[in-house]
Amino acid sequence: MRRVALALSLVLALTAVAAPVDARPAGKQAKRAAKKCKKRHRCAKLRHLPRPARRAAVERLNDSGPLMYAGPAPKTNTPSGIPGGPALPSFVSVSAREFSLTLSRPLVGKGSVRIELRNNGEDPHNLVVSPEGTHTPLATFSELDPGAYERRSVSLSPGRYQLWCSVETHEGLGMSVTLRVQ
Repeated sequence: MRRVALALSLVLALTAVAAPVDARPAGKQAKRAAKKCKKRHRCAKLRHLPRPARRAAVERLNDSGPLMYAGPAPKTNTPSGIPGGPALPSFVSVSAREFSLTLSRPLVGKGSVRIELRNNGEDPHNLVVSPEGTHTPLATFSELDPGAYERRSVSLSPGRYQLWCSVETHEGLGMSVTLRVQ
């Protein structure tokens, strides 16, 4: 009899620990869950994609309207040159502050590269992309106010490229960075 009572009290204690009671009414819980994601339909679509495709879909989602999944991106830009190897990214974000430029990644794959300039500083900044060793612009971003960003696709062949701010003396003050393309 004591064993049965002990077992029963143990089961009740475990049940109380495993299922905590939430004092909030169901209405508040529902409102809180709805606030987590205002674009719930997009989040649900992203959750069901494989991870590499999810990352590419998020880039497309942030870049251009509705989500359209067309399968994984073709693997053409590989670091080792072996087909089927890991693909090099085709997107780089450049953060501009007083007086520095920071790349989200130092290496991207050849071909069409999506470059994003984000002005995280207090002064206006722009961006010029040119082959290393020259100041011949391949692409020029407009002058952005603080907090603004601009995205542009640029066709880049393998090599090194200089990204720099052409506003007044910003390049001389350190607003220059090298991007490698493979």
